Amino acid sequence: MTKKTGTWIIFLILATAAAAFVSLGIGYRDGALTWDPLWPSILFGNNIHTSARDIMLSIRLPRLVAALVVGASLASAGLVLQSVSRNPLADPFLLGISGGAALFVVLVHGISGLSQSLGWWVVPVAAFIGAQAATLIVLTIARGPGGRITVLGIILGGIIINAFCAALTLFLMIRFDPHRLRITTLWLAGGLSSETWPRLALASLLALFSFMYLRMKAHRLNAFAVGEEGAAGLGVDTDRELRRVTIASSILAGVAVSLSGLLGYVGLVVPHLARMITGSDLKTGLPAAALTGALLLVLADAGSRVIAAPQELPVGVIAALAGCPVLLVLLRREIRK
Repeated sequence: MTKKTGTWIIFLILATAAAAFVSLGIGYRDGALTWDPLWPSILFGNNIHTSARDIMLSIRLPRLVAALVVGASLASAGLVLQSVSRNPLADPFLLGISGGAALFVVLVHGISGLSQSLGWWVVPVAAFIGAQAATLIVLTIARGPGGRITVLGIILGGIIINAFCAALTLFLMIRFDPHRLRITTLWLAGGLSSETWPRLALASLLALFSFMYLRMKAHRLNAFAVGEEGAAGLGVDTDRELRRVTIASSILAGVAVSLSGLLGYVGLVVPHLARMITGSDLKTGLPAAALTGALLLVLADAGSRVIAAPQELPVGVIAALAGCPVLLVLLRREIRK
């Protein structure tokens, strides 16, 4: 790790901590938007009203943890997928992973009373199954001559599965009653406001294990920078690594969808920012991407509560509004090169 990269990593850690501190102090209480700069006293003080502490522990803190986990998961998955495919537009949405997860969650929402009767674990399990199902189908489509998986096949298969899942999701939503349709539509727009600690714990563990696995494989994944044939020439089993990295990325995408719905641009834009900081090395790129994604989503979540107060905008809207200009700037930068 170079001195410049190390400085950036330290800056991202401090910036994320500062954003988390500010975001945790912003919220509604007693019908008004409030800022509590002394929120640690609410959590740990003895003379604070119980309702304020309950709001902090049951609403704001879970929302902050969800923003950190979702931002880091989407950014990490996007960076790995872009690196191994050498496609700057690759992300969990383009490859159909997020679409599969969303389809299964919408299906659960559509079955009356299922998520309420079976408990908190239904949504994350549905998202996980949907992401893995979409991934397995994409990997099956991507098999070329000799049964080997190709990068081009993964991209084209992902586009097809993404379109199919989007159409089927829309069909299911049309069949919903108006009340359930509104709830599902808001969820698909991206939100972090209804998380529980058991769901967050399960999602965080899955995301952590997947991230550590990808970080452990970073030295092998770096070989894809010279293409599949070049990576094979360096001793990398490209078929096995492509399959495993796609599955690990699908777990990260499933975690993100189960917690926040569909959040675009995070997995697409943040990897470009991370590469500007660390270069193409995934060993340092993955931590930088995870921190940057977490930072930006925490800021977007805070903005969603402030911009249209007293109403709250979906986090996905804020992410798209911020992501489009950044993506355009990056696009112009690459074109000028």
